[in-house]
Order: sequence, then structure tokens, then C-alpha cells
Amino acid sequence: MEEKPVLWTKDAGICTVVMNIPKTLNALSTPMLEGLEEALEECFDESIRAVILTGAGKAFCSGGDIAGAVKSGAQQWLFQNPKKLAVVINTIRQLPKPVIASINGAAFGVGMSFAMACDLRIASDKAILAQAYTSVGLSPDGAWTYTVPQIVGMAKALELVMLDTPIKAEEALRLGLVTKVVPADQLEAETAKVARKLADGPTKAYASAKAMINSSMLPGLESQMEKERWGISSCGATEDFKEGYEAVFNKRKANFSGR
Repeated sequence: MEEKPVLWTKDAGICTVVMNIPKTLNALSTPMLEGLEEALEECFDESIRAVILTGAGKAFCSGGDIAGAVKSGAQQWLFQNPKKLAVVINTIRQLPKPVIASINGAAFGVGMSFAMACDLRIASDKAILAQAYTSVGLSPDGAWTYTVPQIVGMAKALELVMLDTPIKAEEALRLGLVTKVVPADQLEAETAKVARKLADGPTKAYASAKAMINSSMLPGLESQMEKERWGISSCGATEDFKEGYEAVFNKRKANFSGR
């Protein structure tokens, strides 16, 4: 029996949500999106006072399921799935309790978007972040264009979009993209330690502070994600996207034409 694409467990006030398709490095599929929405809704349970989001196996989330998108019709898939993605990202931001991304490996594309939407990010020293979208001819979604510039500033965000250089854990820490970097074999324990401190803390105060920071720093989150949805779906109809995904699948360098 195939396991669910998202698993979650509740223990002593902490809900751990696991993206669980390790054979694809937890690439974001429609079933995974639906599972994340269900799991995060469970976190509104008043007994839950802190949330951990992580990935099974060697990766946090390797990005979108491009193979699934192409099979389903890329432009339509890239228009419809960001609706569900916006619900997930908005839920992470609206949860009245801390959400910790435990980044155990690659956080590429939408995987990076998920991590940046969380309140705290604890990374393994093996973790690598990458914008990844433009390398396959797409523009970012998952609120990447909103959260990342808030964290690193416009100039660095544009550099990440244009050059798409992978970011190792220590560099991510220097840039403020992650909160803490720990040895890979200590990630689970360190994340649990931070989650326990938060779960034992003043939940209502955290909720109030988070809501006010959302209001001051992310007032246009939903409208920005809608703009991203239109942007990524229009890119899905381009020759560059076709070239980009074919290059990825054939493990060769893309030859973009600008069309």
C-alpha cells in the first residue's frame, strides 16, 4: 500500500507535518498540495502550540512536479495548482502559532517558497536552497517574490532570480534565509528542542505578534500570490519552458530562445 503524500503526527502540543514522496525528493504534486492543506488545517487544533514542516528522506522539497505538470497540460496545471498553493502558504502565515521549517536537504523552487513562508527555519549543514524556477523557464510562485525580497532585499532577490545560484546552508544563514544551521545528524533533535521551547511559550502572545508582523510586512500576500499564478501559468505556455523541462529530463544545458 502506497503511503500518503503528506503525513502528520501530534505529540505533546507539537504537530509535525512531513512531505512524504521521497522517491521524487518530495516534488510538489496535486495530492501533496491537498495533503498539506489538510494537515495544516489540523494545526488549528487548540492543543497544538507549535508546528514543524519537513520532508521525508534526503530532501525538504525539490520543487514542483514538472513531469506531472507536463503530463496534465503545463499551462492549465500551472494556473490551477497555485490556487491550492496559495491556500497552503496563506495557512502557514495565518496559523496563530509558530511554524518551523526543518530543512533536511534540497529546498528548491516551491520548496524554498514553503521554507520562506515559515516563521523559523532550521537547516541541516547539508541543506541547499535554490530559486530554481527561472532555470526551467518559469517565474516564481508560492509567495517567493514577496517573502524572499523581504528577507534579503530587492537586489539580492533579483540576483537569485537572474542567476539562480544554489545557496549552501552557511551562506543561507549569512543572508538571513535560515535561522540556524546544525549538523545533519542533529537536525531532528535541534528542531524538536526549538519546537518544545515554542510550545511551552506564550502562545497567545506569539499569535498576536505574528498577526501584527503579517499586517505590517505582508499586507498584500494574497494579491501577490494571485499575480504569481498568472505569471507562472503564462510562462508555462512559452517555448522556453518547453526547452527548460526537456533539458532537465535529458540532463543537458537548456538553450533558451527568449520565446
